[in-house]
Amino acid sequence: MRRLRRAYTLHESGKRAKRTKTAVGTFLQMSCNLPDGVVDHNNPGGFVPLEQLKDYGDWAVLGTGTAIKAGGTPLQLIGSSTTATAIASRLGGTLSLGLIEGSAMLMAGAVVGTIGMLLPNTTSADSAFYTNEQYHALSVGRTRVRLHVQQLSADTINAYGFYTGRKSEWESAKVIAATPRGEQFVADLGQGIEVIWTPVADPSQLGIPALEGAPKLPAVWVYPPTEQSNKVLVNPVHPTDYQDAIIWFPTKPEIAPIYLSISVRNEPGVVTGIGQDVIGIWLAGASAGLGAPIPTRIADRLRGREFSNFDALRKAFWVEVGNDPELLSQFVQRNVKRMQNGYAPNARDKDTVGKRNTFELHHIERIVDGGAVYDVDNLRVNTPKNHINLHR
Repeated sequence: MRRLRRAYTLHESGKRAKRTKTAVGTFLQMSCNLPDGVVDHNNPGGFVPLEQLKDYGDWAVLGTGTAIKAGGTPLQLIGSSTTATAIASRLGGTLSLGLIEGSAMLMAGAVVGTIGMLLPNTTSADSAFYTNEQYHALSVGRTRVRLHVQQLSADTINAYGFYTGRKSEWESAKVIAATPRGEQFVADLGQGIEVIWTPVADPSQLGIPALEGAPKLPAVWVYPPTEQSNKVLVNPVHPTDYQDAIIWFPTKPEIAPIYLSISVRNEPGVVTGIGQDVIGIWLAGASAGLGAPIPTRIADRLRGREFSNFDALRKAFWVEVGNDPELLSQFVQRNVKRMQNGYAPNARDKDTVGKRNTFELHHIERIVDGGAVYDVDNLRVNTPKNHINLHR
């Protein structure tokens, strides 16, 4: 990495370009390697150095480890630039991720969350930082680094940042005001996920618990927006595709705004359950009550199989139905082909709602309430209309 950093920082000219101050209060954060009021690297030839994320503030990567629930699943520490107690002290509380009631994410199976968090160097005076009063008028805020974090597997986490100074389309992240909910503060991050801040009497004593079994996270680097960076990172995700935001606390100004970048992934699991014997037209009950049960024969073929996510189980389920001689006779040929390709069959027009026109799998005990994701006895097949009614 030293060699790589040297490759970024060397330049044919030893001269420094003139540093130009930015207007007062126009950024969330910038590199601490720059003078007061300066947010851009203005080196000869437009050269931008490779920097560490800690040059932009205290950072931490946190994860839920287990499925996110509606009431909130605590975020635990995977790696950081400083101690867990120092991070907790700056936060003034703890963070959790929660699923929003009625969101599509509730029907997507169990999801675990990972976030990258940056606490800017606002403890040091710099005229370029936004003032707290300015956030009232902001829907998006400018930042000189944006962060990508993703858990690729149980033992691999990918985290890196991009410098946004040469890419105006990269420099803005949405600004979200955290709203009070009892003693907590909540911010809707989109896609049915919210971050929940809970106060702690003495966070400096509590710290943030380490996520058990989490992979070791190395230093996180901030890359310039160049082709060389793309080659080093190998097909990186760029800031325009990040799910990130600047969270601020209008009614609690003592909490400094924080930058969060989030990624979620489905939780793997092994199929359990025995299903039910079905008589007559199997999906006749999909439009009423809890829906149609999983046939015993289908459960027998799926039980014990491991799936990386619920979507994979859903596809395998319909393939098994599409290959079952007894059930096949109950479907038109068009739907048989759909199922054999892993897609749900089309429902009758009167049972559809908008673009939701195929049969859907419903968890009887909701995942957010602790329901088993891969237990076929916790699953029913529903028409879209009935599924929507069940979630009201």
